[in-house]
Amino acid sequence: MTGTKQTVTKQAVTKQTAATQIATKQTVTKQSATKWGAALHIPDAVTIGGQDWNVRRAWPAGDSRIAWEASLPGQGTRVGYLDERGVTVLDADRDPKLPGLAGLLEDGGRLVSHRPGKRAVVRLRDGSFAKCVRDGKASDVIAGQCRAVGFLPDFALPQVLTSDSSTVVLSVVPGVELHDPAELGEEWSRAWAESLDAWAQAKAHPTNTGPAAAPTATAAPKLSTAMPFHGAADEVKVLHLWRERARSLLETARTARGETLLADVDELIAEVTAELDDGTASARDGSIGLIHRDLHDKQIMWDPISGPGLLDVDTACRGERALDLGNLRAHARWRTEQGLWTPAEAAVVIDEIARVASAAGFDPARVSVYEKATLIRLACVYAFRPAWSDRIGWLLEAAQAM
Repeated sequence: MTGTKQTVTKQAVTKQTAATQIATKQTVTKQSATKWGAALHIPDAVTIGGQDWNVRRAWPAGDSRIAWEASLPGQGTRVGYLDERGVTVLDADRDPKLPGLAGLLEDGGRLVSHRPGKRAVVRLRDGSFAKCVRDGKASDVIAGQCRAVGFLPDFALPQVLTSDSSTVVLSVVPGVELHDPAELGEEWSRAWAESLDAWAQAKAHPTNTGPAAAPTATAAPKLSTAMPFHGAADEVKVLHLWRERARSLLETARTARGETLLADVDELIAEVTAELDDGTASARDGSIGLIHRDLHDKQIMWDPISGPGLLDVDTACRGERALDLGNLRAHARWRTEQGLWTPAEAAVVIDEIARVASAAGFDPARVSVYEKATLIRLACVYAFRPAWSDRIGWLLEAAQAM
C-alpha cells in the first residue's frame, strides 16, 4: 500500500492510452481453474452443466478468492468462487451465507443480482424488492434508510416494509433508472434537471436518539447512532482499499510505455491525496451536508408524475457534497466510453451537474478532484469485470488528463 503522501506534478499532456489486456475468451472449467487462480485472470465464462455462462461481474472475496456472478439467457443467474484450488459453483438459488435467499426464491421471487457471500436482491411477486444480507447485517441496511431521510421529500425513497436479521423488504420506487437514455427519450434532460434539483435540496438529518425505524414520507426516524462523516481522508482510504483489492490484476496489465497499470494508480492516488489535503472543507462549511456517497445513474429513478427517486442509500452519510457530483460526473463520462450514452446525452448530465454546483457555490476544483478519485476507483472495480477490463486504461488516462 502506498500510504506516503506526496505531491506529484501534474503532467501537461495526457499519457498514452494504456495497452489493452488480451481479450481472448477464457472458459473456466474445474481442470483449468488452478492455472486461472494463479494468473488471476477473470474469465469470460464458466462452464456449468456443459453450458458456458457469461461472467457479468466479479469481486475480491478474500483469501485469494474471486466471487463471480454469471448469466445465461433464459436460465437466470448463477454464482460461485474461483481460487487456486478450482472453481466452485453454488447450488442454484442458494447461498449458505445469505440465509434468507432460498425462501424468497421458493416463494416465487426472481433473483435480480447476487454477490455471493455478501448480498442478493430479489424481486418479489408483489413487485417489492428484498435485500438479502448476512445474518445480523439487515440493521445496517435499515440504518442507511434512516440516514437518507434528508433526501425526502424531493426524492422518493424505498420504504422498509418488513425485515428480519438477514432480509429487508423494500417498496418499489416508481420510474425508470437514469441509465438508459432510450427509456426516457425526450424526457432525458427534464429527468436529469429534476433529479439534480432534488439532490441539491437534501439536508443532513440531525442526530436523534432512540431505535432505528423505517423512514416514511411523513415522519423522520430516530437514529440510534450519530450520522457518520465521510471526509477527504476517508476517500483516500477507499482508494487504497480498492488498489489493494485489484493489485494482482493491475500488475498484469501494462501501458504502451511498458509500465504496469498499478504504477499509474499509485501515482494518481498520490496526486488525489495531495489535492484533497490542499483544500479539505471545514465541517462548518456550506459544502458539507448529506451525501449518497455512491451516486450514479443506476441509483436514480425518475417518473414523469412522481419525479425522482433514490436507491441503495445504505452508504448515506455527511460529507463534502462535491463528492456526489464528482462521482456522478465520472460515471457520465464512463458511460460515453462504454458506448451506452452519446456524447450529447452525457453533456446534458455534465451541464446539469455544473449548474447545480455553481448555484450551490461549490468549488469546481473539489468536484474535479472527487471525479478524479472516482475514475481511479472505477478502474479498480472494472478490472474485475470481463466485458470492460480491457478498457480500464481509459479511466486512468481520463484521470491523468485532469
